[in-house]
This record gives sequence, C-alpha cells and structure tokens, in this order.
Amino acid sequence: MGKIQMGDPAMAGIKQGPFPALLPTFGFILLYFALQGVSTAVIIAATQGASTAPEPISIIWGLLASAVIQLSLMGLYLRKDARAAALGLHDFGKVPLHKASGLAILLVAAAMAFNFVYTTYVIPGVDMQADMAKILAGIERTPLNMAAMFFAIAIAAPVVEELLFRGFLQNALAKYVPIWGAIFLSSFLFALVHGQPYAIPGLMSLSIAFGYLYHRTGSLRTNIILHMANNVFAILVSQVLN
Repeated sequence: MGKIQMGDPAMAGIKQGPFPALLPTFGFILLYFALQGVSTAVIIAATQGASTAPEPISIIWGLLASAVIQLSLMGLYLRKDARAAALGLHDFGKVPLHKASGLAILLVAAAMAFNFVYTTYVIPGVDMQADMAKILAGIERTPLNMAAMFFAIAIAAPVVEELLFRGFLQNALAKYVPIWGAIFLSSFLFALVHGQPYAIPGLMSLSIAFGYLYHRTGSLRTNIILHMANNVFAILVSQVLN
C-alpha cells in the first residue's frame, strides 16, 4: 500500500482537519523548549540541590527526559486520522532509495561546503558548536553518561526536531507561502532556537538541505535517519577525533 499523502483523495473520508496547522505546531515547539527547562531544573534540583553549579550531565539528562515526554505527546497526537502516514513516517517516500541517498549526499555536501566557507572566511576562529562542545567536554566518561549523551543527541533530538520543524512547521507554512518560503522560514526558526546568533547561517544551510530533501521525497523517515547520521558524525568528530 502506498503512502497516504496530505491532500490525497484517499483521505477525503477521514475527518482530519487542517493538519498540520500552525497553532498546534507552535504549541508543540514552545512545549518542547519549556519541557527542556523544567526537566533540566527538576533533575538538577533532585541530584545536586541549589547550592552548586549545574553538572553538564544534568543538562543532557534534561534534554533526554524532555524529548521522551515530547515524543510521547506527539505520538498520541499523530495516532489520529492517519497523521503519521501523512507526514511520511511509514515509508521512504516517492523517490527510490538510491536516488534519495544520492540527493541527500549532494545536499549535505553543499551545506558542509557552505559551512566551511562561512567558518573560514566570515567568522574565522569561532566554533559554531562551542556551547554544546563545552557541555560534552565536562561529562565524566562513564558508560551510563555516554549512553545518555548518545541517545539524547543522536536519537531523541533528531526525531523531535524533524517532526517539529519539517513534519509540522514546514508543512503548515507551505499552506500560506510557496514551498521555498516554507523551507526558508522553518529553517530560520530551527537555527534561531539553538540560541547561537553567529551560527544561524550555518545551521540554516543544513536545515534547508533537510527541508528540500523532505520536499522532494515526502518521507520524514528519510530525514530522521539522515539527521541521526549527521549528529552521530558530529559526536564522533567532537569526542573521538579531538
């Protein structure tokens, strides 16, 4: 059975409403970052009290806890009216896998080339991932800590971010602006919420690559796998090669 597309006549008999709509989308985005703050604060209070500076691993556990809660809530939301299928979570979309893989490699390579030029000539000497690198450098290398770091950054974060910024936001914006505008705006917000103004162009370049890949394939599953691979590579570079 092929993937059910948003706006597909096969969906006509299903009461699904304007999915994905902007209001629930922004609600989920705000909820995610609120959960990060609350989860991290609770973990710090439970493990360290109020008298010491936050341990870096507490931040990682906070990210992981918030992602688990967020995914549980979005999972309940996506169970209704074939919403998960409409986002492209059930298969690899309308482009053959070998072509999608080639396109993904080309797009990511272009984004990395842009980042190289940007960090070499525009903001030379500035580490675009300095904040996260500092957090990771302060984590004691125990098996439990490393597992938490891996699942938070390489598994949970890509799933949540692709659902929020590609599956929900990009599709919701595409109802009001051309697809290139939806990709650009969702990518800008994706970069903005990372809290590193100097890194916005670099983060946007990768997000635009992901957004265009999603537009071409219609498969959020493909995007999630690519995002996971990118984050795994980033972890290896920061933790093993340095």
